[in-house]
Amino acid sequence: MTHIDERNEAAAIYQSAGYSLVELMVVVAIIALIGAISIPMYKGYVSTSQGAATRQNAEPLHLALEDYFLDNSTYAEGDWIPDGAQTLESGALGWHPDGDQSGYNYSVVAGPTGTIASSYVLTVTNRSNTSIVTTCTRNQTTGTFNCVTTK
Repeated sequence: MTHIDERNEAAAIYQSAGYSLVELMVVVAIIALIGAISIPMYKGYVSTSQGAATRQNAEPLHLALEDYFLDNSTYAEGDWIPDGAQTLESGALGWHPDGDQSGYNYSVVAGPTGTIASSYVLTVTNRSNTSIVTTCTRNQTTGTFNCVTTK
């Protein structure tokens, strides 16, 4: 075996030993690009789903308030905070959240008319402090009822 054959053999072994630094950097750059695109999209999906769950958790309390109004001609006012004030549960309304809803804070106060007898503001706040606010107003004279939900 000549000296040239040994050098070619050594070069062949060296070249097939692994990936070059440039190839590894390209792979890392592609992974970083995929992460930069997908992580914000994932966070957006999580935020959207939390907002939808918060809105969904407000609905049973909204229905309970309407039932209470039909019986008493006024709305119930109070709070339901896990490990805190639970006046909505202990009052005449008798409402309490079920299942996963217990991780949310609920608040009902007098609405834009200034009296709980004709309007209320229902605020539901989830674990990540995203709030859904539903403002409902009832006009006894015209018999109209209007609710607006905002995030």
